[in-house]
Amino acid sequence: MPGQKLFLIIENPKERMIYTDLFKGMGFLVDAVPEGSGALNYLLSQKPEVVVADDGTPGFSTLDFLKQAADSDTGVPKTIILTSDPVVDYAVSLIQHGAMDYLIKPVDPRQLELSVKKSLATAIAPLPSEKEKTVKHKAVQIVTKDPKMENLLKLAARVADSSASVLIQGESGTGKELLAKFLHEKSARCNQSFIAINCAALPENLLESELFGHEKGAFTGALARKAGKFELADKGTLFLDEITEMQYHLQSKLLRVLQEKVVDRVGGTQPVGVDVRVIATTNRDAKSAVENHAFREDLFYRLNTIPLIIPPLRERSQDIRPLCDFFIKKYCRIDARSVKGLTDQALSVLHNHSFPGNVRELENVIHRAVLISETDMITPSDLLMDDGEETAFSEDTGAESFADEDFSAGSLKEMEHRMIFRTLDQTEGNRTHAAKILGISVRTLRNKLNEYKEPF
Repeated sequence: MPGQKLFLIIENPKERMIYTDLFKGMGFLVDAVPEGSGALNYLLSQKPEVVVADDGTPGFSTLDFLKQAADSDTGVPKTIILTSDPVVDYAVSLIQHGAMDYLIKPVDPRQLELSVKKSLATAIAPLPSEKEKTVKHKAVQIVTKDPKMENLLKLAARVADSSASVLIQGESGTGKELLAKFLHEKSARCNQSFIAINCAALPENLLESELFGHEKGAFTGALARKAGKFELADKGTLFLDEITEMQYHLQSKLLRVLQEKVVDRVGGTQPVGVDVRVIATTNRDAKSAVENHAFREDLFYRLNTIPLIIPPLRERSQDIRPLCDFFIKKYCRIDARSVKGLTDQALSVLHNHSFPGNVRELENVIHRAVLISETDMITPSDLLMDDGEETAFSEDTGAESFADEDFSAGSLKEMEHRMIFRTLDQTEGNRTHAAKILGISVRTLRNKLNEYKEPF
């Protein structure tokens, strides 16, 4: 801080004197002006580390100053804006254009001092970039006693060290990301970055920028060059979750990256070389998505070099007991409980449940049981399933139970369909509440509802 330049733009002479003394006392070389018409020229010639400006100063436009500074070679300095007009939209706009802080007048000098120190701490000690970090991954533990899962893990271990892309398919909650991390851990890239992004969670324009990066000025708000996920994952692994939800035109851009090993930043003119192993997942039938023209066939075959399909939990009954033991130990440790296991009756209840939410649903059930169990063994009533779940649901919502509904007839898909819509009826369309009752995520419920738009 000693010897650094601070530029003060403020009209009020008393405030200007107080703040000048404050900043000089902090060790800054202070230049103060009563009007802001020459602010940009001063910035370009003197290159101050910090600018403190009253947005009511004559001849000074805060947004124009930030925008012009962003377009200059100097870039936006650490800028703190003082204002008498606390408008939220205006504050958001200032932050988006590079301002470090936005203080409402009258400003306590101690508050201003803290704001300046905070902004400089960001400048002096920036966080290391993804490439500078020493990457340490928590060891992946996949619990299974099921022969199909054991064979799947053996196959994954054999192909882990290849450069080929992998497509992992499976229902929501089966552990696709965990398998992706297992592949990364078993590969020669294990000491490099594992970067994950959900293709369904971001709007189209933001997803493109997040994946491929952008150049300064590529669009409104692009105040500096930004490296995308592909560049951050260079020499490591990029995990693309819900790949079939990616917009069609971005799929072609992704295909080019996989084929040419280069990315084109948004607004860029020069391709950037990358060395990335891509692991993609989907909870949809990828071939059906291709047939429905929602997913590019050439991209499907490029990603599907090594296809891995995780079976749902209802087809892996041998995994229920070891998974329960694992989750009981996990949540006893986290929540300081002393549960030792399940009774045979509780285990029987779990074996008779179809688990539409798969392992994620089982984990939630066990976590809940660990928390509410009054003994050291989990009983059927602790699971809040079957009769217990119906009772809890009726007490919470006043809705009728499922006891009078016949879910035994029809295919599994038809039973699932009726169960979901019955639950939505009872929660008056509240998807969050319905998902909680069903033991699945809101995203899974949304995907199921989208599936039901097509006849089955």
